[in-house]
Amino acid sequence: MPDAENRVDLPIEVHGIDHVSLLVADAREARDFYVEVLGLVERPRPALGFPGAWLALGGGQMLHLLELPDPDPVEGRPAHGGRDRHVALRVTSTAPFAERLAAKGLAYTASRSGRDALFFRDPDGNAVELVGSP
Repeated sequence: MPDAENRVDLPIEVHGIDHVSLLVADAREARDFYVEVLGLVERPRPALGFPGAWLALGGGQMLHLLELPDPDPVEGRPAHGGRDRHVALRVTSTAPFAERLAAKGLAYTASRSGRDALFFRDPDGNAVELVGSP
């Protein structure tokens, strides 16, 4: 580690999120879930030696689904995804997604803060938040 006297200050700027990776038990099932529920589009993925899928979120951001062993148990997670690790995705409005989730018989909860946000879990128990921002 350089000492303060020899340190070079470089301009550092975080520009946004490039991708979020989620561990899944079945990449094909998880891909179908995110395509059907959120309308995401699959993009080409390099051969990484294990199954997975890369899905476009918009704005150059991606959701990577990785079919790898998950060290975290699904049991014992909070019923409300906002109180668990989760990925939050910005949408115009949550209403169409609430309708789609309900039509598919998928459980979801509304934000407890009163915001236009809802939470649900994918087939692997990963929590997803949708935040409405017109």
